[in-house]
Amino acid sequence: MSCCHKVTRSKPIMGDVISLSTLGVHGACAMRAMRTAFAQLEGFAASIDTDSADSELMRLCANVPGVPHPVSRALWYMLRLAQEVAYRSDGVFDVAATGTGGAADWMDIDLSVQGFVTLRRPLMIDLGGVRKGFAVDLAVQALRQAGVRRGIVDLGGHIRAFGAQEWRVQFHLHTCGKDEGLPVMLNNGAISGFGGALGGGMFFDTASHMARDASEWGEMSMLVRAPSAAAADALTVVAALMPGTAARVLSAFGAHGIVLTPQGAHALEYAS
Repeated sequence: MSCCHKVTRSKPIMGDVISLSTLGVHGACAMRAMRTAFAQLEGFAASIDTDSADSELMRLCANVPGVPHPVSRALWYMLRLAQEVAYRSDGVFDVAATGTGGAADWMDIDLSVQGFVTLRRPLMIDLGGVRKGFAVDLAVQALRQAGVRRGIVDLGGHIRAFGAQEWRVQFHLHTCGKDEGLPVMLNNGAISGFGGALGGGMFFDTASHMARDASEWGEMSMLVRAPSAAAADALTVVAALMPGTAARVLSAFGAHGIVLTPQGAHALEYAS
């Protein structure tokens, strides 16, 4: 496939920069599609803004426990994915535990009725481990609905490619005082990275109920490939916190992980 009519635009969002690239679409059509995608992302970011008491997420967290609360399709599906990752990882990934310092857990969030969320106790939900990946998926969906067939979206290293085009993604590795590039080929899928060698990050350890900085990993990092950016985003946390058993969890989502060390790269495998 040729790479004619490539259009790329970037915009700050969620404390980072999102980059949208399209292929094979005339400039004016590409710009219209990108404006639509950016508008949807801005609305999504506002809906989960923890600094605004009037955001959809904060209204949910302020709702009376035990009372079903209506939420948007985007928020419900993002929480459903978070709950599935929590279930399959035995709570290693847990947006309720993260938000409450371990005082609550994922089972306190009831999604049994589609479009409604019931909190079983007062809690705060922290979507930091999935929101950027989910935003990437929303951008891809918006571009496709606008007629774009090939493209790639990157939000802070959470990357998803779509359509019949292979992309070369360059991850920057900070190892041994050097800034080296790691080329990754991506086609119709997503990839997310985590770890000190990839330049940082933060995750919540449900075992210790403490936030841990990626610098604790030194020169070791993880890359996770998955069909969706939201799944890849969440599963990097699983891979980082339970590397010995993460492969089984990742396989349930059609994902797999790669561990990067100064000695080289190797697949994340299940340790029996």
